[in-house]
Amino acid sequence: MEGSREDLAGSSDRSHVESSSAAEPFRAVGFLLSSLGHAIAAQFSARLAPLELEPRQFALLRRVAVREGASQQTIGEQLGVPPSRMVALVDELEGRGLLERRPSPSDRRAHALHLTPSGRRLLARASKLAAALEGELTQDLDAAARVRLLEQLDGIAQRLGVPPGVHGSQVKV
Repeated sequence: MEGSREDLAGSSDRSHVESSSAAEPFRAVGFLLSSLGHAIAAQFSARLAPLELEPRQFALLRRVAVREGASQQTIGEQLGVPPSRMVALVDELEGRGLLERRPSPSDRRAHALHLTPSGRRLLARASKLAAALEGELTQDLDAAARVRLLEQLDGIAQRLGVPPGVHGSQVKV
């Protein structure tokens, strides 16, 4: 019995989750990743704010730049954005003259998305801000350590069913 109580207290498996006391902060990978995600998202939002751009809008502009001419539906699926929300996002950016819908050459019912010159300029400015934040976050890592960290995080994302390039908040559990 004594041994089972010790096992339940967590002393036998401290490699996965360290037990915490009132004097020590709780330490677990999931908790730390969640906390960091929140803090990084807040910093990224603050950096994009002077450009009047939100992270989800940045993600859409970046995806359109990579998949220029892809349908609105395809890009929405790749980003994990529901169709009704995708329409609103595209409407916002189109209204600001940052992207445009054009008739799809292969499907007259679909809209192909394209960045405007203003959209390209804003995306370039936002990308510099994103790169600066990434540099600050990883300043203590050499290139090999950064690659290893990304590979380890990619493994966790894959186990959780989070596809590459899709924000975890868009994934259904």
